[in-house]
Amino acid sequence: MALIITGLLLRQYSQYMKNPFGQAVHTTLNRFGLELRLTRNLQAARERERAERQLEPWRLLQHYDVRTVLDIGANEGQFAKLIRDLCPRTLVYSFEPLPDIHILLQRRFRNDPSVVPVPCGLSDGAGRVVMNRSTFSPSSSLLPMAELHRTEYPHSAPQTTVEVDVQRLDDWMTASGLKAGPHVLVKLDVQGHELAVIRGGINTLRQARFAIVEVSFFELYERQPLFDGIYRELRALGYVYRGSLEQTFSHQQDRILFADALFENIFD
Repeated sequence: MALIITGLLLRQYSQYMKNPFGQAVHTTLNRFGLELRLTRNLQAARERERAERQLEPWRLLQHYDVRTVLDIGANEGQFAKLIRDLCPRTLVYSFEPLPDIHILLQRRFRNDPSVVPVPCGLSDGAGRVVMNRSTFSPSSSLLPMAELHRTEYPHSAPQTTVEVDVQRLDDWMTASGLKAGPHVLVKLDVQGHELAVIRGGINTLRQARFAIVEVSFFELYERQPLFDGIYRELRALGYVYRGSLEQTFSHQQDRILFADALFENIFD
């Protein structure tokens, strides 16, 4: 059991613990399974525990020699933060087409030169396209939202449209001078547009070692390819499916809606 000390008592508590009587009381409480904690320290501990739980499914990646990540569908940099925490020496290129979200991405990593925000989306062609911008920005997509998505996540249903720039991954790689290889991981989370991104990055994916793709098992966006379609496309490029790092259930817990699937290029 913990006896909580509020932030208002921080100064008094600090002075109290410096004197012999306070230390004796602290020792006596510990003998009975009690302890005094500052609410500030308790909140920090809870935040650390939460962060550790979020990292746990992804720790497998620490065993791979990943040096460059193509973070396609970066949003505000959630995956970039995760991979930088797990693999601090990794260089991350984060692709985010929504202008306002790209600004947030830049701000988040303004002091981290190892995360490079790229202000465009990826597809199987290049140009200006209309994107469905959800009020919940991670649900934004180049595809219309399906009814199942609106039912499961009603907070994401309100949408506006915005024009964004897209290009092919292979073209971007050529222009940037980057080379894919056995130390490259491609992460795809583009809300149903994954197949188009793969087809615009065939040469890059053939040379990369790993791909992490958010795959759906039910249609959350209209006409989106499901797991089978993504699997067949990547299998044709030399990848094998190694399992899912995380999966998300419906609110009724009666089905798995989508998962983060790990694919490895076996370079046959």
